[in-house]
Amino acid sequence: MIDNLFALDWRQPWWGLLALQPLLLWGLSRWRRHRLAAYADAALLPWAVLAGGAQPVERWRLAGQLAAWLLLAAAAAGPRLPLEESAAADGQLSKRHLMQFDIVLDISASMNANDVTPTRLSRAKLELRDLIDRLQGERVGLIAYAGEPGLLSPPTDDVDVLRRMLDQAEPRLIAAPGSNLAAALRLAQRDLQASRSRSKAILLITDAEADSLAGGAGEAVRAAVQNLKQAGIPLYVLGVGSSNGAPVPLPEGGFAEQDGVQVVSRMANASYTDLAQQTGGVFVPAIDGDGDWASLYDHHLARLPADAPPADQVRAWRELYAWCLAPALLLLLWLHLPRALPQAAALLLVGLIGLPYNDAHADDALPAAWRDYQAGRHAEAQTRFERAGGYLGQMGAGAAAWRLKDYGAANRHFGAALLLARTAQERTDALYNLGNAHYALGNWRAAVEAYQTVLLERPQDAKAKANLERAGYRLNQQRQPLAGKTDLRGRMGFFTEGVTSTEWDREIAVKEFERRETGTLVDKDKASGRGARLEGSGSSRSGVDADSRRLQSGLKKLELLNDTPTAMYQGLLKQDASGTTVELLPW
Repeated sequence: MIDNLFALDWRQPWWGLLALQPLLLWGLSRWRRHRLAAYADAALLPWAVLAGGAQPVERWRLAGQLAAWLLLAAAAAGPRLPLEESAAADGQLSKRHLMQFDIVLDISASMNANDVTPTRLSRAKLELRDLIDRLQGERVGLIAYAGEPGLLSPPTDDVDVLRRMLDQAEPRLIAAPGSNLAAALRLAQRDLQASRSRSKAILLITDAEADSLAGGAGEAVRAAVQNLKQAGIPLYVLGVGSSNGAPVPLPEGGFAEQDGVQVVSRMANASYTDLAQQTGGVFVPAIDGDGDWASLYDHHLARLPADAPPADQVRAWRELYAWCLAPALLLLLWLHLPRALPQAAALLLVGLIGLPYNDAHADDALPAAWRDYQAGRHAEAQTRFERAGGYLGQMGAGAAAWRLKDYGAANRHFGAALLLARTAQERTDALYNLGNAHYALGNWRAAVEAYQTVLLERPQDAKAKANLERAGYRLNQQRQPLAGKTDLRGRMGFFTEGVTSTEWDREIAVKEFERRETGTLVDKDKASGRGARLEGSGSSRSGVDADSRRLQSGLKKLELLNDTPTAMYQGLLKQDASGTTVELLPW
């Protein structure tokens, strides 16, 4: 309930000024009494002015009218709570949990121990992937640490970015040995305090070694935890390891030793539980199944207070004006029932008729739009899909516009769907349809780029491959130097210097493209043996001039195409390292 009060928004807040009317009336009444007091001497007032003052019953009636007026003013201002469209296929509306937390991931040498399968670090990544699937709209940052910490990903609600950054979290990113937990917590606190989010937390994923809390390193960790407590940032810990422990493999080979004795890394549950509880968090050991996240996320992180989203980013609202309007009408009915029963009953009836039957607006817009679409009423379907809004609404509106041959509108709707997509599958589908719209409009280059991007995500997509070939062929034709067009119109188009440039050429391409129900495009020229191909794929053009300069240029381009992110991430993480001020063990 408290969270809802923080997220409360007002549709027309200026109407709330109506609540000031009783105050104005009270001020006017006081001014009139002051004027009456000056009408005659105090001793003569009882004979010169009629006695005033409200009786107890009248005071209760006045208080009821005041309460009813305030409720009506609140209803006019339009109280509402934000709803955002979920990524579910059914298109239902659900409230998102808008808050921010940083994941602090231990990638020190001890995380390569194999007392859990396959290793502690691999298990931690698997656990985090399960967490990412549970997220409800939170903005999550990723910090990796060993002897130094580094920010791998700033806070984001893009789960695909989180998954990619999680794959990059490897021990080779940080050269400094050891486990500097204190520096990692300080970096996470700085990152969280730089955000505008009111609700913040830190999720620590570590093997919970006791050695990390020994000596000066332990004192630094406890000081960092006290700073988190003072800042109101809870620390939640997921321990990955076992009480039996395992030897610590070193990058250069062999196992870690201390004073000639092989080190066995074990979890220190009690110490890390105490650290978490000091800030209001909890410690949970990683277990098989979903029990760890059910406790750590569902019962704690997901229940932290949520931030109110900006009003201009909310596409659906839960309207609450009825909760103010209904009590106001009941109060007025009770106050005026003895005097004006028919009028009050009519007023209540009108108010109840205006109450919403469902808090979430347009809850049946998508099914109705789909029925119109299936029935061939594409214009009505497009209107209903537009009203529904969101990803599914924009995709449906684009499909209806495509059936109406309004390719400009289809292009606009598919572009909006691409921006509203929340998953890789949704983005790829929207991009594929956007490529179709560009093709229909004759934007061959944009269509080629759209299909190429689709194939990066879905390399085996036969429809995208066929469409790319067709769009590429059209683009190559467009690149050919065209002769100047004259003003003389022939039966087949405009006369040029020996070339007929037909106006209906693009329309034929659109029709051929559109009527392939399977989505696969067949080039009629290729089918008849005339060999319409993409440039460089077996056409009659001369071979590539492979002189040494072009060869070297091509090799350099191939070299630049190789994705080598490790060096880049190492340089970025170095910027966050503040230098180790305490002595750390090398694991």
